[in-house]
Amino acid sequence: MYQYPNNNYNNGIPPYQNGVNPYQQQQYNEYMRRQMHYNMLRRKEKNELIINGIVIGATLLSFLFIQSIIIVVFQKTPYYNIYEESGMLQNAANVIIVHLLSLAVPFSIMALILKKRFTGPLIPVKKLGAAKMTAWIFAGLCGAVGANVFTSYVIKFVDTLGYELSQPEFKKPDSAFAILISVVAVAVVPGIFEEYALRCCTLGALRKYGKGFAVVAVSIVFGLIHGNVIQFIFAFIVGVILGYITIVTDNVIPAMVIHACNNGFSVLNDALTYYSGTKIANYVTGAVMIAAVTLGIISLIYLLVKKEFLPTGEKPEKKPYELSFGTKLLCLLPGLALPFAILIAMTTMYIKHK
Repeated sequence: MYQYPNNNYNNGIPPYQNGVNPYQQQQYNEYMRRQMHYNMLRRKEKNELIINGIVIGATLLSFLFIQSIIIVVFQKTPYYNIYEESGMLQNAANVIIVHLLSLAVPFSIMALILKKRFTGPLIPVKKLGAAKMTAWIFAGLCGAVGANVFTSYVIKFVDTLGYELSQPEFKKPDSAFAILISVVAVAVVPGIFEEYALRCCTLGALRKYGKGFAVVAVSIVFGLIHGNVIQFIFAFIVGVILGYITIVTDNVIPAMVIHACNNGFSVLNDALTYYSGTKIANYVTGAVMIAAVTLGIISLIYLLVKKEFLPTGEKPEKKPYELSFGTKLLCLLPGLALPFAILIAMTTMYIKHK
């Protein structure tokens, strides 16, 4: 019986008529089919991210446009001079213009346009026990205080280079009613609406492309919408903390409470300054922040012991067609380029050469 040569003989399978082993040919065809399928999925994901970037960019432009139009129109009225001298009116305008008209409305429309990208509910509110909820809130506040300390060191370092970082400030409240308005405008409303816009609408639209990527991308947007260097640094760090907590707990309520409480530190200081003077206000505010850090460290230990601090469940297997972190960001950039350029220009306005 004729024996096929060893170089053309594989597991008893005779060579194909053109000299190619049919088993190897089948494997090669399957490999090429998979690669073509992976390339198709990569192109699809890239196109989706580019569209996401365009929609998010248009939303940021709307955020800037609505504020600009309202401010320009308002400046033409006789009430603008009164507004400049009244912290209460400034805070009320902050609620109506910034958070309701220019933030909540455009980002809600964005979420509606990108609703097919969402892998879960628009507003994640997975049930958390009271102990875990409290622990996450204090852990997040501890991180926010740390971000504040880090930002203060950045300001000092920049100062040694001959530059001054500044930020816009509202008039201090001058009555009990003005303090109440300040609590609503500075703490409560931003805590709800900014978290809704960023950690619900934007994070939800990007979450399917990678949780870590979504948290970082949204934190960049969160930093830029604040429009100045100091708040960008602080907001980016806090944004990462709030995004991580929202992802791990699948609940946005802790982030909203942390955001409101963090902003509430400044309101507390203003209120105490009005009633008791600067010295006592700084002392009490400092003591409250130390207490928050202490409780935050205890909460972190509790979350680590309970194995709640890190994501639970099996780590998802990396898909062979998954885009790299950098590629994902690059896909978002074209749509975000113009609003980012405007926001960066606004940010640099608050850098002064001494």
